[in-house]
Amino acid sequence: MTDSTILQPEGLEQRYERYKEKIKHFTIMNDIFMRNVLKETACTEYILQVIMNRTDLKVIDQTLQKDYKNLQGRSAILDCVAKDAENNHFNVEIQGENDGASPKRARYHCGLLDMNLLNPGDFFDNLPETYVIFITKNDVLGYNLPINHIRRRSNETGEIFEDGQHILYVNSKKQDNTELGRLMHDLHCKEADEMYSNILATRVHQLKETEEGVNQMCQELEEIYNEGEQSGVQKGELKKARETTLALLEMGMSSEQIAKAVNLSIETIQNWISEASF
Repeated sequence: MTDSTILQPEGLEQRYERYKEKIKHFTIMNDIFMRNVLKETACTEYILQVIMNRTDLKVIDQTLQKDYKNLQGRSAILDCVAKDAENNHFNVEIQGENDGASPKRARYHCGLLDMNLLNPGDFFDNLPETYVIFITKNDVLGYNLPINHIRRRSNETGEIFEDGQHILYVNSKKQDNTELGRLMHDLHCKEADEMYSNILATRVHQLKETEEGVNQMCQELEEIYNEGEQSGVQKGELKKARETTLALLEMGMSSEQIAKAVNLSIETIQNWISEASF
């Protein structure tokens, strides 16, 4: 006889228990967890201070998961865009997959930042310095370096083309005994007490080990669940799409390729992959 309980839909309480188990295994390299950690501006500030090697860097404003619109073409949701006291602008992206950190994606992020930094009638010279920072799970560029700073240069003179645009690739596999290496170690930690940084450890402890923080994370995961339910895809089709997503992932397809295959947003696909990874 078939166990009828198998056919019962998962209730809110059951989902919350499942969420709590997932939260235990999250690290800051997980997109969902990262954006909640960075809601504490001090965490964003600390990460930028280490990557930029500037202890005086002060974040005065930031936006998380903002949809940067391109009315003539493709838009993109940027993980974190921060502004410091000197009016430098930073786009920080956690990239678990190599294709999510391709050089042309970095170029496109630079363009999206620029398009949203000038008002009609502003002079082009008013554009601030911008930094697109990809913190990658793997050594995407293959240089075996902890960090790569990328600027345009003149082929003829070798001098930097001072357009104010910077791209940085940070290789999180490099976890040596430097400040940057210790930060990369912390981004991969599941437990707050394993971290070097008190700033990050305090926030991770709050989100994983306090009732308020765990509830906040559960609500975030529930919102993702509800967005999927209300995305215009019927429940049965949504379940099938998720199963197809995970099957294609095992076959080695990238999240962008999967998104095209199942006709869903790349953000939905990345959330499913993140959930399945823990």
